[in-house]
Amino acid sequence: MKLSITVSITSLILVAATAIADCNYSYANPLGSTATSHSYRVAQSAQKQAEDLLSSGNQKFRKKDYNGAIADFSQSIQISPNFEKAVYNRAVAYDLSGNRQSAIADYTKSIELNPQNINSYFNRSVSRRKSGDKQGAIADLNRVIQIDPNYADAYLNRGNLLLDAGEATAAIADFSQLIKLKPNRAEGYLNRGLAKYKMVDRAGALADYDLAIKANPNYDLAYNNRAWTKLEMGDNQGAIADYDRLIQLNPTYSSYYNRANIRRKSGDNAGAVADYTKSIQLQPSNTLAYNNRGIAHNNLKDFQAAIRDFTKAIELNPNAADAYYNRATARQGLQDRAGTISDFKTAAQIYQQLGERKKSTDALALAFQLQNQK
Repeated sequence: MKLSITVSITSLILVAATAIADCNYSYANPLGSTATSHSYRVAQSAQKQAEDLLSSGNQKFRKKDYNGAIADFSQSIQISPNFEKAVYNRAVAYDLSGNRQSAIADYTKSIELNPQNINSYFNRSVSRRKSGDKQGAIADLNRVIQIDPNYADAYLNRGNLLLDAGEATAAIADFSQLIKLKPNRAEGYLNRGLAKYKMVDRAGALADYDLAIKANPNYDLAYNNRAWTKLEMGDNQGAIADYDRLIQLNPTYSSYYNRANIRRKSGDNAGAVADYTKSIQLQPSNTLAYNNRGIAHNNLKDFQAAIRDFTKAIELNPNAADAYYNRATARQGLQDRAGTISDFKTAAQIYQQLGERKKSTDALALAFQLQNQK
């Protein structure tokens, strides 16, 4: 029955510019009358306190004590409300602590204090995107690019946002600009490849994934995407070769699972069983891996092993209609007529509940056919 590939055609969003600003101590000699000098010394003393709190917050920030850093930055801002570095640093600390709305508010204040603070626009765009405000995120990246047309990461992130919005052509233009600025940035090729893939330009996607791997021979995401594209183009062996390399770099349950599916599709059921087993070891709750390993066992005529796998898939997901259907076929191999009929009927019932009428009708027809056999 079902052969399910875990597809992970992957793009990359970079969160950059999260460095904090350090304080700089520079004071002019006080001038003017005694009263004026006294006022200056008081102001200077308050600013010194604000900068000391900034330094203290920065130390806590570097230790990833974001709440402690926020407390220090907040005191600094209380003393000096327009202290841009403290406002910006608190925004970053809020951002990394997960408080995006407060981060956005502080990035906005930082921009009011310094409209040329490119990091505030860039980071606010990331926070806005994570908060679901994609248009606001794009607007911020537009401003980043206006200020600095050579800001590579802005093209990368804007391209991803445009791609998410279905504007693949505009996304390709941004990724191409990133590549022009940074010819060795593998992410640019990877994401441009994804945009071409979404435009059904498989050959163009494949060429860009090749370039991503040339730029970074250890780029696991590029091998993943290239493998899937090769598979769609009918190059099963090429896809397996890419999964071989991907597994060397990053042996995840999904990479073993996907290679197993391709091996099974290519007729290598024993190799598929070995890969499904690896996948299950890495993620024991993977229902599909048990189901598909069961299919491979079934193809090898190892019906007992197949039934064990389908039964485990059903334990993990009692509504796994495919597992019931497939277990019925394995039981049929063992001439277990009653068990076969029961599983086909259960599969038909679940398919009906899931709205898959054709599958339900097919399973029920097989059950009735067996029932009517003499």
